[in-house]
Amino acid sequence: MAVTLLTGGVRSGKSAMAQHLLEGDGAVLYIATARCLDGEMERRIARHRASRPSGWRTVEASAGLDRVLEEHPGGAVLLDCVSNMVTNLMLDAEPDYDSLSQDRIEEIEREITAEFDRLMDALCRQERRAGIVTNEGGLGLIAPYRLGRVFADILGRVNQRLAARCDEVYLLSCGLPLRLK
Repeated sequence: MAVTLLTGGVRSGKSAMAQHLLEGDGAVLYIATARCLDGEMERRIARHRASRPSGWRTVEASAGLDRVLEEHPGGAVLLDCVSNMVTNLMLDAEPDYDSLSQDRIEEIEREITAEFDRLMDALCRQERRAGIVTNEGGLGLIAPYRLGRVFADILGRVNQRLAARCDEVYLLSCGLPLRLK
């Protein structure tokens, strides 16, 4: 089993590298976390679908990924992407962060962290090879609004936690990978 985390900026080549890493693994379970909210997102999702090998199974999910793995045993896993998943989990928990207490934000972060811990535990228990795609949010500007700042904080800590548990970690920029671990 090898779990690889691929991080970088938007359009840095993370998804393409993750697909390339798993192409020879036969039946791959592709877990798509993006939600189709408008026409532009629909086009992005369609491009991603078209780029995947036809034999790969796709499941759209943002929560309960440990159960998704149990329902689809065997084979490699590609999770694309952690950033969308964190967004979905945050907004599912609370739609408005402007007046949210710090205690509630910390509770939401604990719930999100537990979700990713269950995913990693399931990958390890099942000894599955996996590629996990996430955005590196720490290279951008600090958001001028609370939701953006909370998102960056939670994503950054989730990414650190995932990187600690993954066997390999790559940072991508301009389609070029830099091996960090």
